[in-house]
Amino acid sequence: MGMEDIIQAAREENWELVDARIPEVCNDAAIQKQALQLLNDSNGNVRDLAASIFEKASKIPRGSKPILANVMAKDSNPYARYRAAFALAGHNAGTYKPEVIKVLKEARTDETVGEMAEKYLQRLK
Repeated sequence: MGMEDIIQAAREENWELVDARIPEVCNDAAIQKQALQLLNDSNGNVRDLAASIFEKASKIPRGSKPILANVMAKDSNPYARYRAAFALAGHNAGTYKPEVIKVLKEARTDETVGEMAEKYLQRLK
């Protein structure tokens, strides 16, 4: 199963498959490069996938934080926003920390990702 299959699974909201595959691909430089492009995809679920790849990666590429911050601040899909905030929180939010905290506080009220948001908030304190 390749990245195209994972993207298709995200489009179909097959999150069980997506979540199982992300750890296998998230540290691949070519996948991370593709994920940067996918942060601009027209499909919100694909943007969610892309941000999730960075969240789970052991390190993120130089120059990706401003792109993630933009998704976190402006994306119409709340899960893409939340996952971008998780990625930034997990990789030294730096100057984005105040906005990350704001989005994490919003995310912690969400039934799906609330627990994760709370964990990231505790890490940032």
